[in-house]
Amino acid sequence: MNTDTKRYHERVVRHVEPVEETRVARVVMERRGEAANSFTPAMVDALTEAVEEAVDDVQSVVLIGEGEFSVGADLRRFKETPPEIRPSLIDQTAAASNRFIRAIRTAETPVIAAIWGAAAGGGLGFALACDLVVMHEESVLDTAYARIGLTPDNATPFFLTQTVGPYRARELLFAPRSIEAAEAEELGLANVVYGGSAAEFRTRAMEYAATMTMPPRGVQAETKTLVDTALFGDLDRHLERERDTIKRISDSETFDEGLTAFFEKRSPDWT
Repeated sequence: MNTDTKRYHERVVRHVEPVEETRVARVVMERRGEAANSFTPAMVDALTEAVEEAVDDVQSVVLIGEGEFSVGADLRRFKETPPEIRPSLIDQTAAASNRFIRAIRTAETPVIAAIWGAAAGGGLGFALACDLVVMHEESVLDTAYARIGLTPDNATPFFLTQTVGPYRARELLFAPRSIEAAEAEELGLANVVYGGSAAEFRTRAMEYAATMTMPPRGVQAETKTLVDTALFGDLDRHLERERDTIKRISDSETFDEGLTAFFEKRSPDWT
């Protein structure tokens, strides 16, 4: 069934598949040894490259994880980095993530997030940056950041606020919790929820993506722009503000304690 397959470093895989006489690209996030698909700057750059190349010859793109969708940036890498250079690494990750989000928003075709497992932290930001979101009935969303004393990035507050409003967005960011698929659909964070096995879910996500290919490419692109300008403020300015804030907060005892507590499996002591 695959007509084209290209592999990228850190196991980002692009598949272009015909679905009911349409062309739908499947961009798969996969890190061997990291079942939850925590990401590094190199992996995110590979995702950006995959999306940019995929939209050249398809009518829609599905972003999916191999196993889990993604729990966000690789916290173990942050933990193993000396505190004095940790902000620089976090800034590199934020910069790569910003490029990926811009690639999704400027893609001339719909980009659909297909969430199996968890989309948490920066992984949630990637999902919300997509045009549409499909979830498995047992999957969850989680803002996550506040648990480790870090401000959110990956446009999570930007898209979350636009979708659920400022009061619910603050609640979810101040007190992170798992949002199950049914609640996500009710909140408007998911377009559709499917059951079934992993293979069945992937097939249904691809079929859903195929239903979003009716307009020609130019109409799709202009429609995305019209919706974005109707709903959103200045995304570029917001992304840079996030990047600056998360870099500053990462150079703090608050984040250091939050990160240590996370790996020690205890609550942070911020008293």
